[in-house]
Amino acid sequence: MKRKLLALLAIPAAVVVGRKLLDELAGQPVLDAAHTGRPQALASQLPLGGELSEELLDILVCPEDKGELELIEGGHYLLNPRNGYRYPIRDGIPIMLIDEGRANRIPV
Repeated sequence: MKRKLLALLAIPAAVVVGRKLLDELAGQPVLDAAHTGRPQALASQLPLGGELSEELLDILVCPEDKGELELIEGGHYLLNPRNGYRYPIRDGIPIMLIDEGRANRIPV
C-alpha cells in the first residue's frame, strides 16, 4: 500500500520536473540527426520542391482518405483532388501530415 501511495505522489513531481526541463529546452536549437552540433532547419524553412522518385509517387496516398495524389505546381505540392488538401514537398521530402494538407487546402 505504501509503495502505491509513494508512486502516486511521485507522478506530480515528475510532471513538474519534466515540464521545467521542457521549458528550459524550448529556447535551445534543435540538433541535426547526426548530432554534429549544427542547428537543424525547421521543415517550414526548407525550400518547396525537390526530386521525388516515380516509385515513391506511386505508393504515396493521402493520409486523410487513403486516395491517390497528384503532383502539382511544378512539383511543390501533392494534391488530393477529392478534398483539396495540398501536401508540401520540402527539399524533396513530402510532408504527409493531415494538418499540413489542411493548412494548404484549396477549394474543390
